[in-house]
Amino acid sequence: MKKIKEIFNKIKPIIIILLSIFVTFSINMNWDKDVEIRYSYTGNSILCVVFFALIYWLLKEVSEKKNKRLKICSAILAILFASFEVVGNSVNAYLDLSGILSSKITIMKSIIKWFGYLILIYGIISKIFIKLDNAEFIKGKLKFFTCNKRTFLLTWAIIFIAWIPYFLNYYPGVISPDSISQICQGLGIYNMTSHHPIFHTFLISIAMNIGKIIGNYNVGVAIYSLTQMVVVSGIFAFAIYYMAKRNIDIRYRFLTLLFYAFYPINGLYSITMWKDIPFAAVMLIFTIMVTEIAVNQEHFMKSKLKTVLLIISMILVFLFRNNGFYVILLTIPFLFIVAKKYYKKLAVISAIVLVMYGIINGPLINLLNISRGSAREALSIPLQQFARVTKYHSDTLTDDEKWRIYKYLPTEELATLYTPQISDPVKNKFSNEAFAEDKLGLVKLYIKLAIKYPRATIESFLCGNYGYWYPEAFNWVVGREIYQPDKQEEKNLDLKSTPIVELKELEKYDSLLDRRDLPLNSMLYSIGFTFWMVITMAMYVIYNKKYKSIVIYIPIIILWLTTIASPVFGEFRYIYSMFTCLPILIGINFRKKENNF
Repeated sequence: MKKIKEIFNKIKPIIIILLSIFVTFSINMNWDKDVEIRYSYTGNSILCVVFFALIYWLLKEVSEKKNKRLKICSAILAILFASFEVVGNSVNAYLDLSGILSSKITIMKSIIKWFGYLILIYGIISKIFIKLDNAEFIKGKLKFFTCNKRTFLLTWAIIFIAWIPYFLNYYPGVISPDSISQICQGLGIYNMTSHHPIFHTFLISIAMNIGKIIGNYNVGVAIYSLTQMVVVSGIFAFAIYYMAKRNIDIRYRFLTLLFYAFYPINGLYSITMWKDIPFAAVMLIFTIMVTEIAVNQEHFMKSKLKTVLLIISMILVFLFRNNGFYVILLTIPFLFIVAKKYYKKLAVISAIVLVMYGIINGPLINLLNISRGSAREALSIPLQQFARVTKYHSDTLTDDEKWRIYKYLPTEELATLYTPQISDPVKNKFSNEAFAEDKLGLVKLYIKLAIKYPRATIESFLCGNYGYWYPEAFNWVVGREIYQPDKQEEKNLDLKSTPIVELKELEKYDSLLDRRDLPLNSMLYSIGFTFWMVITMAMYVIYNKKYKSIVIYIPIIILWLTTIASPVFGEFRYIYSMFTCLPILIGINFRKKENNF
């Protein structure tokens, strides 16, 4: 064994060189399904030499570490992310798995590329963990950037002021079709439905009715925008204040301030009338409360104020988004595991929250005669499977299978309506009556077709959500104007964008979020890449054996899982909470070593 190690140490430089060549070759190798190999750069590009040198340096440094736990944790993430890259590349390019499975050649190429990504990502993750292990963290002594009220108010003001140009340039705010629907429900033009959270619709109605009294609905939109700006910027400032309280590196807190204030999506979303924005803000509060339970348990449980904040944040999470209930429900068991010593108090907190949910979504909705949303909103996965199978395998479907599919989706245009990345065209044809009569039948049909057409089922599933885990996926992020409706009752609102001050430079700045052709800039707005960061930080916590801290990541991971079943393959607003909570999720690893946080 000793001789083997000696031989290995002698040839290790050669192995690293060969691995570096392999990674350089495989990562830059691209191909279409049945054509010759092509490369990201020309064979004689100096960039390939630079890439090779960087890979060699990275692998050489990582190979010198003898930490077995580091290797295991890095390898797990490398396997996961390499798989995301290879599968995501095929789905993004072809909307199926033909980029991997169309022939023996594509299978071989995919395996080569997978191993290339595996080695590269393993090296990067290992280096990140090593860097975090050896980083020097500072608390900082700046009086204006600590955990005091003055700092809190100052950061609040900075964030709010940074967003004012968006309000002036896009006055009175950004309104989407969903916003119009909620406005009309809030004003009594349409009957209210629980498709949109009724609490959010109620808040919109307050602002719009003030506008109605004044005689200008645009003023109502402006009131809503300003109110949202004040509240959300205050919550972001509180997050920075909390970081200071937990002695997170002052440099990281400063970067967080810059992110909250000048990340263009934050500014645009602050004036956008979507439920997702206040939801993302309260998810941040909830994440902070969960963090406190994980790292400051005894003090937290003795504090009545923090207990009340936890209850309020949990209630607000399900009040602002319907899937927020699943985030709360599935997080609760983890809280019991982490804080089992205080199971009685947690039981009381959980009971209060669940009873409130039951009252709001039961007697209250019935009392107010609010129509319940369609069950189709939760059925994107099976409905898209039905449509894909109908489109690509109609000739092998039995008459009974076709009858059952059309029973739930009664339209002769099903194959034509199928759009792999969005389920709305198919979902809109869903028969609530048929589902109410035979819910189990839909489940049985899905399972039967999944067994008969496994590849089509998997491809349908991947096409519907790859934007949430594949970094290079691209979808729109936000609007910049008021949606102009077709219905007369909506037109009567006379909502229109009328800038107070036209700021062309601001428009150029926030247009960067649409520039996915710019290196590095693209990743700033990538859902998949941000998810990778969250999972990497969660794994780093595991690597350091701080198992209780895993609960901090649970709410966002559960929310991410709900997006897998969402109607759009990569809708930024659905997972905006991941971005608002990101500073906390990363920040737990940027604190003084002696701090128990």
